[in-house]
Amino acid sequence: MARDRLSGPEPAPDAGAATSEGALAAQSRTLRNSIISLAVFLLLTVGLLLAVPGLRAAGEKITEAEPGWIVAAIVLELLSCAGYVMLFDLVFGSLARSLTSRLSLAELAVNSVVSVSGLAGIALGAWVLRTRGFAVERIARRSVLIFVLTSAVNVGAVAIIGTLMWLGVVPGSQDPLLTLLPAAAAALMIVVTLGLASRARRAAAARQDQGGRAVVALSAIGGGVGDAITLMRRHDPKLFGAVGYWLFDNLVLLATLAAFGATPTFWVVAMAYLVGLLANSLPIPGGFVAVEGGLVGMLLLFDVRPASVVIAAVLVYRVISLWLPAMIGTVAFLSLRRELLTPAVAGAAAGYGDVEPERLMDS
Repeated sequence: MARDRLSGPEPAPDAGAATSEGALAAQSRTLRNSIISLAVFLLLTVGLLLAVPGLRAAGEKITEAEPGWIVAAIVLELLSCAGYVMLFDLVFGSLARSLTSRLSLAELAVNSVVSVSGLAGIALGAWVLRTRGFAVERIARRSVLIFVLTSAVNVGAVAIIGTLMWLGVVPGSQDPLLTLLPAAAAALMIVVTLGLASRARRAAAARQDQGGRAVVALSAIGGGVGDAITLMRRHDPKLFGAVGYWLFDNLVLLATLAAFGATPTFWVVAMAYLVGLLANSLPIPGGFVAVEGGLVGMLLLFDVRPASVVIAAVLVYRVISLWLPAMIGTVAFLSLRRELLTPAVAGAAAGYGDVEPERLMDS
């Protein structure tokens, strides 16, 4: 199998080093500034809990959390991070294991503090992969693949759980606005995604001779979605990484609710989780306030009470789900940054300079 060809001429060594150093500095500033912004938002939230009478009860509840459940929530969040690392290794398996782990954790850090539906982390990963010798076309296709796999689990779960809850098969509400409507929207999203991928493949094939960014984007969308379907049909065990990434993060929220004595079912938490993810698409550091509001609102609609317990549990959940990946991923990013600033020869000697394309979806 032939190697993927990089687009454009190779830059001179000095120019490449300068470009890499400048790009890494920019990535470092983005991560640092986002963490600072997230800390400011957190302090403002704490201030509101202490200053607003209606929220003070929730702030006081936080000190009453059961430590055992909080420890369990932290362990579950670590397992969620491990799921993403496993999935990343499946998609970019030709990289050295150490690079795969650190890059995936760095993506998680950026996703936690920058938000925008995980696209910021994918952008970081794409830049690093470009420096490692991946072709632009290949990076785009694999980036679409990992985005589709992580999104498909949540969307598919909502379609299934919402339908079963409406039918009364699993406990929760039978209100069609809380169950059937989200399930129908999720099913429609799946159909639309498959339709767009099919059209993108045809458009890319028709414009193949023209080249350019439009063709790369169309090929990436069509190919990435097709690769996701192929992987699902193969039942690769590493696909559990996508399931675990979603499942364990849901269980973190369930554990923080249990820490304050609330006992909603997993099914209710899974349905409420969707709205939080939708709010995470807003360009707010960590999706702060928007995600919390969505989660609290949905849990209250599902009759999880009292409100002070729900607010306290969601805030603790968000602290764990934001700061744990952010801290671990920042350490991974700093390690990655030092390595990427070393000469390219050192990277090649380590086994991940110019890589062979995976056999995953190229056949």
